[in-house]
Amino acid sequence: MTKRWTRRGGSTALLEATDALPIVDLALRLPVGSLADPPGKGGALRRMARLLRRGPRGMDETAVEEAIARLGGRLALGITRESIELQGTVLAEHAPAFASLVGRLLAAPAFRARDLARAKREIRAELADVRDDDPSLAARHLRDLAFGDHPYGAPTGGTVASLRRVRREDLVEAHARFLGTGGRIVGAAGPLDRAQADALFDAMLVGVPRRRVPRPWVPATRFPRGRRVRIVHRPGRQQVQLGIAALGTHRRDPERLPLLVAETAFGGTFASELTHEIRSVRGWSYYAGSTLRAGGKRDLLELWAHPATEVAAACAERELELLARWAADGPRPEDLRRAKTYLVGSRAFDEETAARRLELAFLQEIGGAVGGFRTAVRRVTRASAAKAVRRRIQPRDLAIVAVGDRRVLRPALEALSGVSSVEVCDARRPLQRSAPTLTE
Repeated sequence: MTKRWTRRGGSTALLEATDALPIVDLALRLPVGSLADPPGKGGALRRMARLLRRGPRGMDETAVEEAIARLGGRLALGITRESIELQGTVLAEHAPAFASLVGRLLAAPAFRARDLARAKREIRAELADVRDDDPSLAARHLRDLAFGDHPYGAPTGGTVASLRRVRREDLVEAHARFLGTGGRIVGAAGPLDRAQADALFDAMLVGVPRRRVPRPWVPATRFPRGRRVRIVHRPGRQQVQLGIAALGTHRRDPERLPLLVAETAFGGTFASELTHEIRSVRGWSYYAGSTLRAGGKRDLLELWAHPATEVAAACAERELELLARWAADGPRPEDLRRAKTYLVGSRAFDEETAARRLELAFLQEIGGAVGGFRTAVRRVTRASAAKAVRRRIQPRDLAIVAVGDRRVLRPALEALSGVSSVEVCDARRPLQRSAPTLTE
């Protein structure tokens, strides 16, 4: 049972106590992410988070890595649209020293010029890798087409153009403003009691004062009318990365759990309706399935398949038919039974270690996990699942992205039912907030 309390200063503390292993896991979540990037400087907070890991004043990156290794630890810092997250694991006997090191990294980052230059090169290389990797390119374009200029359409790492505008002073300002923001969550798992956990949290946060910082306002997400198609031109491709997106759900949506069960029945397992039809019956794609995302605002329901170029349009048309039937009628009874069995059974993998249980406790704190998950899933009926799908999924308003050869794909995808627009863009050009259109 995860223990929860409010620390002095207002932080939420979580503890998953266990004597199973002499290992301590530490976690920190700050409720501010890339949505708080300064205007025109997308990627600033991601770069700031990355440079926290490079060392405080008086301690370079090599010294940091050596110190972590001596303690038998691992440390990761990352960023999402809505949070900065730290996760560390260390031998229990070295947990106090490890927490103190984390405290130094958080409180006094050096933001050295050479580290900034290296981080810039790394992120630019990662953006270039996206352009060279068809699945990553498809995912990036699908989100861009779906959300356009809404903050949910922006990549957490920024773009090549926005990164050029980020300066050291932007990182210093972001650190001073956001690192101590209220609403932070700290957590620990391992052979600890509450007093020991609090001592570790004190060491982690000793130089990080708590401030009242307004969270960025994010407007509701909406989809334009119609089925919009974007072809990302890759000449000569024999396989197409095909993505279809509808507006879905958000973390605190009361319909999220029945919608998750319904989505699992539709495309979440190898036995689901979408996967079986596209993969097993038609043989069009080895993988075909769906993913339901949930952020602070309504995020995407995504359908993915990787058909050969000559059957890509037929594959898309069949997926649209299946999606329309599912949206109207909900999951089939046999698919729903299998989905519920899968979700209840697989939950054991999410709870097998104290560290995984701590992750679930963090998610539950922000509305990203459901308490009493197994019982709640068992209570989902076909009627409640069908109702959630009807209320949230609109199959007439979709974003459709295909990465492949435009010469073959364009005429075929223009003929899809309900298509309102088709645009073509060049995969070689950096993706800005509005994709460049090729002259035909």
